[in-house]
Amino acid sequence: MSFGAKKFRSRKQQLAYEASLAGKYQKHMKKNPFLYFGLPFCGMIVLGSYWLTDFMEVRFQRDDRRVQEMNEADIIKVKNNQRKFDIKEEYYKLQGLSEEEWEPVRVKRLKDESENVW
Repeated sequence: MSFGAKKFRSRKQQLAYEASLAGKYQKHMKKNPFLYFGLPFCGMIVLGSYWLTDFMEVRFQRDDRRVQEMNEADIIKVKNNQRKFDIKEEYYKLQGLSEEEWEPVRVKRLKDESENVW
């Protein structure tokens, strides 16, 4: 520890400092640090969440505009225009392979490896 951080003041200077705004602030800080650090921090969190509700409201309104209600006629059109879905067909389309172009080949196992047949 060094004394360089603490400024030396005479008794008269110390009393003047304690009467100033900075001195009063420092005195209260030593007694109640929560009032000067914790309370403003918690207040900013609460007020920030309150202020951000407007931004969130805009986001939800934008999302609501995307989702629209469908009447019964539109639902019937959508259901009638659907194509049949086959998971294997979709898989091969994604792979870029047709059913004729591939053949399942078993990978040769190592000598001590199990066959994993259940």
